[in-house]
Amino acid sequence: MLSTVNQQSEPLASYAPYVAYKGGFFVFVSELALHTQNMLTTKRASLMFIENEEQAKNPYARQRAVIQAQVYLVEDEVLINTLFSIMEQRHGGTINLLKTLSDFKMLELRPKHGRYIVGFGKAYQWDLQANTMSHIAP
Repeated sequence: MLSTVNQQSEPLASYAPYVAYKGGFFVFVSELALHTQNMLTTKRASLMFIENEEQAKNPYARQRAVIQAQVYLVEDEVLINTLFSIMEQRHGGTINLLKTLSDFKMLELRPKHGRYIVGFGKAYQWDLQANTMSHIAP
């Protein structure tokens, strides 16, 4: 899940397939998409990775990680080609069509900080640079 805001601070929830690589999350997205416009303008995004509802013991207490990220436009062709290869392996051949379209851009969503929620009363502040967690008391 992906959350962004526009210049008027209006929120937008969306999603984009990603790959994790060298500490960042990379998305290949169209400039026509509102989330891409928002990220290119504000340079910020919030990411949520959440447990599948069918697998959760309690839908109100699904495990999840919420990460605040800084957004960067990737222009290094060697890195982009490496990411295309990883994306094709992970997501299939659609990337080969998308990379021919001029409106698609590679963005890095570099984690700054986050929270990891395991259940009721089990929330942790997550320092991604130090890879440490501290319990958030109720």
